[in-house]
Amino acid sequence: MINKANIGIVDILLLGTMLLFLVELLFLNTGLLIFSVIFILLVYFGKKTYYRPRGKFMFWVGAFFLAVTVMNTIAFKVLLMVGVIYFVYKWYKSKQDPAYYAPQFTEHEPDEPEKIVRKKVVFTNNWFGEQKTPPRAYEWQDVNIQTAVGDVIIDLNYTVIPKSEPVVVIRNLVGNVQIRVPYDVEVSVHHSVMFGTVKILDHVEPNVWNKVLHLETPNYSDTNQKVKIFTSMVVGKIEVIRG
Repeated sequence: MINKANIGIVDILLLGTMLLFLVELLFLNTGLLIFSVIFILLVYFGKKTYYRPRGKFMFWVGAFFLAVTVMNTIAFKVLLMVGVIYFVYKWYKSKQDPAYYAPQFTEHEPDEPEKIVRKKVVFTNNWFGEQKTPPRAYEWQDVNIQTAVGDVIIDLNYTVIPKSEPVVVIRNLVGNVQIRVPYDVEVSVHHSVMFGTVKILDHVEPNVWNKVLHLETPNYSDTNQKVKIFTSMVVGKIEVIRG
């Protein structure tokens, strides 16, 4: 099961970085804002015409220079520094208190090797491009991914939702997230966005600015067929639909 406390810390760091990034763009370096908008438009229109050589060229040029622009910002450097401090702290804490990180396992013979099974995953971390579940039956696995620019499409109609509380975690910079949920499955959605559109079942907000939302269906707490969704993005749309 994914540690929800860690999810909260990561989301806070991402939100703080996004706010610092916006302050830098709007007040400290407006030229950076102009270039960022140009590169985002290149990525957007390049994706729309990606099937053409010109579209591919626009997409990758825009994506490359957008990534370079972001990495040269103060916000990115602060996030990198905070990330290093955080992981050093976790490492130091684990050395001071082994129980801080050590999971509990069933006792076995000392000379018996521990067996670890590597399972095939449906999604991986991608810098660019679209990811989606296969259009056929697949085995359910909790989702925990990060992307830079691209769309994520998850269709839960082709899998069997476990009786526990399965989790979907998606962190995206620019792009759309669409999750199709069967009619007999309840959902809880935690969504953080700087600017975008929210469409969660019958709840629609077309222009959301710097907002954190927590929405869930009325029977979520009383059923076994349910899924918990965590999403965060800078610019994009989240869509949770039935069918």
